Amino acid sequence: MSTQNIQSHLDKKRSVDLGSFYTPESIIELSYKMLIENMARHGGCDSSEFVLLDSSCGYGGFLKGSSVWRRKIGVDIDEEAIKIAREHCDSAAPLEFLHMNALQDVRRDKFGITKTDKLVIIGNPPYNDKTSIIKNKIKTQRDYSVDPSLRHRDLGVSFLLSFAALEADFICVLHPLSYLIKEANFKSLKAFVQKYILIDSLVMSSEIFCPNSLNFFPISISLYRKDTEGMDYKYIKNYAFNTLENKKFKLNNFDYISNYINKYPNKKTPSSEKIAMFYTMRDINALRRSKTFIERDCRNAVYIPRSKYSLYCFVDVFKRYISKHIPYYLGNCDVMIDYARFLALEDEFVRTSQTKVLDNKILHYFKDMLGEHYKY
Repeated sequence: MSTQNIQSHLDKKRSVDLGSFYTPESIIELSYKMLIENMARHGGCDSSEFVLLDSSCGYGGFLKGSSVWRRKIGVDIDEEAIKIAREHCDSAAPLEFLHMNALQDVRRDKFGITKTDKLVIIGNPPYNDKTSIIKNKIKTQRDYSVDPSLRHRDLGVSFLLSFAALEADFICVLHPLSYLIKEANFKSLKAFVQKYILIDSLVMSSEIFCPNSLNFFPISISLYRKDTEGMDYKYIKNYAFNTLENKKFKLNNFDYISNYINKYPNKKTPSSEKIAMFYTMRDINALRRSKTFIERDCRNAVYIPRSKYSLYCFVDVFKRYISKHIPYYLGNCDVMIDYARFLALEDEFVRTSQTKVLDNKILHYFKDMLGEHYKY
């Protein structure tokens, strides 16, 4: 959702529960700059020929831009937010606000957009896991009905799928970077990525939106263009992401521990081969909060065979000493590894994990592997 410099009508808890984090004006400006420059670069598009839609507009911050549009449309399921938007938004272009569920009965004419209209979608749609206990409690307070083809446990994914259903020409929205860089998430966007290609992005920390949170994750201003061939996960792995801090990274810059060990429970490991147990692994952000080696068996236990023990020691060392040095923008990645160099230091990793005494060779290993991405 987007905002002006006005007080949110949602308290902190309700904002978290509903995924309603309103966007600072500086981020809105960056989004518009990215959009307008790329529209000119890709086909010489003139914004005055396009309808601009924000289907989760909040207070209408994304509809205040100085760019010229043929029409502007703001939609939100929150009636109070729509009232505030109507009171505070001025626009040279015709501007209409609609109070409705943008994920139900999704079609262009529902928003007053014709099949021939050139369409740009912009905004910061809510993202959260609406299947969780807390979301179940608020379902009676908001109509979260979603078209069957758009259903996903994360509302943000549902919104992206709705944009594809509306056949927008350009889409410039904020969303968690994990939607793209985690392969399982990328695959859940199949109907979207078959039609669109990422042409620009800027990655920033969620700290901008919730500075008091204990854990920050990467959010991307992502600009997509309609494309007949779409994009595959290989495209994302080779895509050069830029950050707000002027860093640049590609997923393919690194090798990952998931190429060498089981991250998730593998109960088929014979008991005779099991020498230890490890807690289920996800990404680096999750590793910071979770256990590593465990003593008691549980459904989240990964059985470790002797041949892989040193690699799990590697992860244990990574969590204990290195995870705090990983910048936010790599937090949704798997643990990185330089496997060839790991083999040369295999005994040192086991010893460091067991003694809890960091060897300088280990520290230099990680600094060399991460390079400019090692956060001091």
